[in-house]
Amino acid sequence: MKVAAIIYSKDESNGIDPMLSQLAARLREEGYALAGTVQHNTPDAANRCASMLLEDLATGRMMDVSNPNRPASGGCRLDSTALEDVAGVVASGLERPVDLVVINRFGKQEILGNGLRAAMEKAVASEIPLLTAVNSTHRADWDAFAAGLADALPPDRDAVERWCRLALKVGTPSAA
Repeated sequence: MKVAAIIYSKDESNGIDPMLSQLAARLREEGYALAGTVQHNTPDAANRCASMLLEDLATGRMMDVSNPNRPASGGCRLDSTALEDVAGVVASGLERPVDLVVINRFGKQEILGNGLRAAMEKAVASEIPLLTAVNSTHRADWDAFAAGLADALPPDRDAVERWCRLALKVGTPSAA
């Protein structure tokens, strides 16, 4: 099973999304067929929080998963219904040949059995390499999900790319 999670602390979280996005862009440029999501955070002048956009790696489609009804005093919120819509789009991307599935996070929704968990399960069942990121506070839940069979990666671009290259068997993209 080729599964890995980038384990990061709260202090390291801001670098995860750009790292995954840049990695996905490089791999697509090389002809690899990807599925899954990467997150793009965009400033929202009307709120303290950034809008959370998930890019479907199979199509490039951007989908907003921010909750438009953020409480004035609260923090950023995920729209779990919008995330379920994204999960459906990602599932469609898994119906074609895929070299690598990248899921931006294994988080609270996935721990509850929702969000992108089904896409992760399908990737594993289909023996497609899977890369995700996990906040260290969710490590025990991730370990239970992965049954101890996943590689733990540091939030380091070189280490993550090295894992991907090994998982992809360099030089054999499906899209080529």
